[in-house]
Amino acid sequence: MKDIKHRKKQKLPKFLEIDELNKLEEPLTNKAKLALEKGKGNMTETDKIAIRDFALLSLLYACALRISEATNLKLHNLLLDKAQVIIIDSKGDDRIVDIPLPIIDILKEWLEIRPNIEGNNYVFTRVKGSTKSGEFASKEALPIRRQYYNNLIKKLAQKTGVFLRGGQELQLPHPHTMRHSRAMAIRDEEVEIEIIQKILGHKDLRNTQIYAHARREEIRNIQMNNTKGIVTLK
Repeated sequence: MKDIKHRKKQKLPKFLEIDELNKLEEPLTNKAKLALEKGKGNMTETDKIAIRDFALLSLLYACALRISEATNLKLHNLLLDKAQVIIIDSKGDDRIVDIPLPIIDILKEWLEIRPNIEGNNYVFTRVKGSTKSGEFASKEALPIRRQYYNNLIKKLAQKTGVFLRGGQELQLPHPHTMRHSRAMAIRDEEVEIEIIQKILGHKDLRNTQIYAHARREEIRNIQMNNTKGIVTLK
C-alpha cells in the first residue's frame, strides 16, 4: 500500500478588520489629504512621498496584491482607463484584477506628480531623480524596496496602536496583512470562494479556503474564551 501524504495544516491568516485598517492608515491618509490641498506646484518632497505611499497602500489593499506585485508594477500594466491592473507572474500565471473606482483618483494624482526618470517604467518610484542618461539615472530606475513598506506599516502600527490579534504576544502588521484583510473583507460579503481565488491568483483553492476557516476559528475563540456570566458548580 502506498504511503498517503497528508497535507500540512495551514496556518490561518492574521488580518485586520476594516475599522482597524482605517485607524492604521489614518496618519498617512491625513498627510496625503493635506498634500493634495496644497496643489501640485506647492508640494514638498515629503508631500509627494505621502501621496505615493497612500496610493500604493490603497492599490495593495483594494486589489489584494502581494507587496512584490505592487512595487514591481510597470506603467503599461496599470490600465486606469479600464480600471484594471495586470499582474505579471514569474511562472506565467498572469492575472487581471479590477481596480475599485474609489482609488482611481489617488492613482491619477500620483501619476501626475511622479517624476519621469529615464528608463524607469515602475509605477511607484522615487519622488525625485535625474532625467539624464547615464549611471545615475540607471540607479534611479529601480522599484522601491519592499522593506521600505514593511517599515512604513510597522511605524504606522506603532503610532496608532493597531496590532494583529492572536497568540501570546502582540504582532506588528506587515504588507501581506493588507492582502489577508482584503480577502477577509470580501469573504465576509459572502462572495463565492472561487471568485476570491481568482482575485488572489491562487492556483490551489485550498489556499483560498483558509479565509473561511479563519473567521470560523475567530468565532470559536470568542465563544470559548468569553465565559463571563456562566455559572458553574466549582
